[in-house]
Amino acid sequence: MSEIDLTAAITRLEAAMGALRGRLRERLSVSGSDLTVLQFVARAAAADRTVRVKDLVSHLGLTGPAVTGTVDRLERAGHLCRVPNPEDGRSRFIELTPETQRAYAAAMDSTNEHLHELLSSFSERETTRYVRVIDRVIEALEYGAPTP
Repeated sequence: MSEIDLTAAITRLEAAMGALRGRLRERLSVSGSDLTVLQFVARAAAADRTVRVKDLVSHLGLTGPAVTGTVDRLERAGHLCRVPNPEDGRSRFIELTPETQRAYAAAMDSTNEHLHELLSSFSERETTRYVRVIDRVIEALEYGAPTP
């Protein structure tokens, strides 16, 4: 395989990820930026992590007020809810509503099944190698672009 083949594969992966995001946006009736918030919250929940506004600020690279506005809007739309932090009554965690959790899970189920089947077939050595390659591609994409 050549570098051109690898670049073409990355382009196909990007298109597939875009198509998946499109299906999720349609299923949840949200914009692309709103989906990014919902995916972050869903992935955090899957990893048993809590999410606060400051976590979203860091992830999205936006200001606190901008993120608060987005969370407020998604809360009014029935996608997010704020729950008390049991360790600090002044702060709140952000979670998907049960309805959005179900819709997101339903939209992702077949994709997750296929990914799990594929990824579980890799040996530990293969997984380590693929993660290294993906990390290097990400690094090249994030930092390798020429500046104007």
